[in-house]
Amino acid sequence: MKHTKFFILALVAAMTFSACGTDDSLEITKTDQGNGSNNGGENTGGGSGGSTGGESTDKYNTNKNVATVNMPEVVRNAIGGLEFPKLKNNGTSYPIVHIDKTTGMLNYSTEWDDNMKSQRWSCYTFNTTNTKQNIKGRYEAPYGQRQYPWDIDLQEQWNIVDFTDDPTPTSQHMDHGHICPNADRLYNANQRYQTYYMTNMQPQYRDFNQHGTWYEMEKDLRTKAPKIDSDTLFIVKGGTIDPVGSESNLLGWKKNGASSETQKPGYIPIPKYFFVAVLKKELNKSTNQYTYSAFGYWFPHENKAFENGDKLGNYVVNIKTLEDKTGIDFFCNLPDEIEKNVENQDAEVLKKLWGFK
Repeated sequence: MKHTKFFILALVAAMTFSACGTDDSLEITKTDQGNGSNNGGENTGGGSGGSTGGESTDKYNTNKNVATVNMPEVVRNAIGGLEFPKLKNNGTSYPIVHIDKTTGMLNYSTEWDDNMKSQRWSCYTFNTTNTKQNIKGRYEAPYGQRQYPWDIDLQEQWNIVDFTDDPTPTSQHMDHGHICPNADRLYNANQRYQTYYMTNMQPQYRDFNQHGTWYEMEKDLRTKAPKIDSDTLFIVKGGTIDPVGSESNLLGWKKNGASSETQKPGYIPIPKYFFVAVLKKELNKSTNQYTYSAFGYWFPHENKAFENGDKLGNYVVNIKTLEDKTGIDFFCNLPDEIEKNVENQDAEVLKKLWGFK
C-alpha cells in the first residue's frame, strides 16, 4: 500500500510542475511560437566557439545559455529556446540555427564540434504548425548534386566548412543517420532539404537506423506531437562523442572503409550510444498555467533490428540520468526550480505518464 501511495503522489507531481511564479513569456521564442515569427522573447544564450561568455545573472535561471557579442544574430535570437541544451564550453563548438527562409520559421538547430568534425546534438520542436505534412517522401538530390550537402548555414554563420569530402563509412553497413529526421520536417521542401545537411548526420548502423530502436523511437515520437495550439514538444537528439569521466562513449573512428581507435585527420567518431531528451509543455486550461514533463531515451548503438518482445519503455530514463550519461545539461533555459523538478522524476512514473508499457 505504501508503494501504491508513493506512485500516485509521484505521478500527480510529475503532471503538475507549473510555471507558477514565473513569467512564461521568457519561453516565447521563434521555436515556441509555431507561427513562423522572427520576433523572439527573452532570447539570451549560447557562446562564441562554445564559450558561454560568462555566468547567468538571472536568479531564477542560473545555468541558462548566455550570449556573446560576436555571436551571429540569428543564433542569439534562438538559443534561449527551451529545446536548447547548455552549449559546450570547449572552444571548438558552434551552435548552428537553420531558418527556413521561405517562411521565417526556425527549422532545427545543431551544435557542431569542429575539432571532432561531428555534431553533438540537434534540437527542434513539435507544434501544430511545423508538424503539418504538406509534402511527402524523402529528398532526392538532382543528378550531379550531393544527396547529403555541406551545411551552408555553418559557413554563413561561423565561416566554417564542415567537410571537404564525405567520410561516412556506408560500405560498412552504416547509414547517414538523420538526427532531426526527414519525416519530422515535411512542412515544405526547404525544411526537408535542410535535414540532409551533413551537420545533422551521425554514422549509424543500418539496422539500428532503419529497423531498430532508433527507427521505432522516431515513429513513436511523432505520435506524441501536440494536437493543441498552446502545447509544444521540445526535442534533443544525438550520439555520444564526449567521454564522461574515464569512460569513452565512442566505438572508434572511421573514414569510409578505414578504422582507427584514435582520432586521425578526416576520420569521424562513431557514437557508442544515442540519446533523446523530450520536454512537454502543456497549458492547463483550468489554471491557465503551463505544466511540464520530460523523459529521456538511452540507446546502445547496435546493428540489430527491433526484436519481438523489445519495448521502447526499456530504454526510458529520467533527464538527470541522461545528463549523467552524456555530460549534457538539457533544458537549461527552464527556470531552475522547474528544471530540477522535471529532471528528477522516477523513471517508472515517467513510463506510466508517457504511456510506455
